[in-house]
Amino acid sequence: MIFDPVFTWFGWGFIVLALLTVCLIPAIRGDGPRWKWFARMGVVAVLALALARPGIPIKSSTEEYEARADVYFVVDTTTSMAAEDFDGDKTRLSGVKKDMLDLAEQFPGTRLSIITFASTAATVMPLTTDHAAFASAVDVLAPETSLNSKGSSITEAGDELEKRMSANDEDRPENENVVFYFGDGEQTVSQNPDSWSSFSSRIDSGAVFGYGTSAGGKMRESQPFGYGSGVGNPGGADDEPGLGGDGDTQDEGGAGDYIRDSEGNPGVSKIDESNLKTLASDLGVDYHHRDGKGAISSVYDAPKYDQALVKKDGRVTVDEYFWIPLILVFAWIAVEFVLGFREYLRLRQLTPRPPRRGGPPGPGSVPYQHGGVPAQPGVPHRSGASEPGQSGGPR
Repeated sequence: MIFDPVFTWFGWGFIVLALLTVCLIPAIRGDGPRWKWFARMGVVAVLALALARPGIPIKSSTEEYEARADVYFVVDTTTSMAAEDFDGDKTRLSGVKKDMLDLAEQFPGTRLSIITFASTAATVMPLTTDHAAFASAVDVLAPETSLNSKGSSITEAGDELEKRMSANDEDRPENENVVFYFGDGEQTVSQNPDSWSSFSSRIDSGAVFGYGTSAGGKMRESQPFGYGSGVGNPGGADDEPGLGGDGDTQDEGGAGDYIRDSEGNPGVSKIDESNLKTLASDLGVDYHHRDGKGAISSVYDAPKYDQALVKKDGRVTVDEYFWIPLILVFAWIAVEFVLGFREYLRLRQLTPRPPRRGGPPGPGSVPYQHGGVPAQPGVPHRSGASEPGQSGGPR
């Protein structure tokens, strides 16, 4: 049995405690029958059980067809990938994203993974056959901010890539490894790039794709989504304050001011194709420069892979039973409605009705003499007419 509370355990405890307090105080003060308040406290305990969402975990096995290939996308997300020299004035990373999605379409049924690197490397998408999740992960890729940048090596992701391939080769030894590298080849640390030739024999296919130009491009500071300037006014240093910019649109997150060098001028990043070609040679794959002029299918055509029926064990689902205590809670709510309606009818019968106008006086009413003066007990009624034997005029 497991529990997964609706409002976290803190929120669950706060709600339960508040409801118990509402029931306990009137019970202590004696407001109404105590059995009702104790019954309500019991209902709160049942409601607490429902809000805790009890369930029983169940392991299930499924079978799916998979292509016998594991595809790794190694992506440069350093600050230089924000340089605006791809297909005109678009950022390099925007070109990488489009190429990644186009390549994924060439690998139906395969497992896809994304490894990014800047100052450090990380797997942001483990191998999965869920290509929709892969597209979502590609969509949120963004370059590292210059404040967090401490210099990077173009081979920073080597250890992470080798570790992931080793683990997945044990899981699917019959699968082929396909590696795609996306970057600009700019080495911003003092040491030379490491060689990836040590694990190149385990790579069956792939390519290295280079982005950027020899003239270079300026880089805008990457900002989180929702911050910075809006579309049409990137807020660059060349724009007038408060006016629209040069018509550029944002790519990754918000676009801030241009990153400046030590002399205060906009920094310029240039592609280093020699580094990229060396990396492609180490991996034993081809190098292709990408400038946005043609589809990626024109430079790389994925091979066809056999489909295999794979049994996947260990998927855990949870059968939830919160609805059982909720039945008791709703039953008590119905009882409360019935009790409340009966109390309403009882109070309505005890409420005195006002006398009707023009009708006979009701029980307990006081008779009035002529002229609106209340009659006194033991005092004979006198009207405006004279009694027999008396003069009606003044004495």
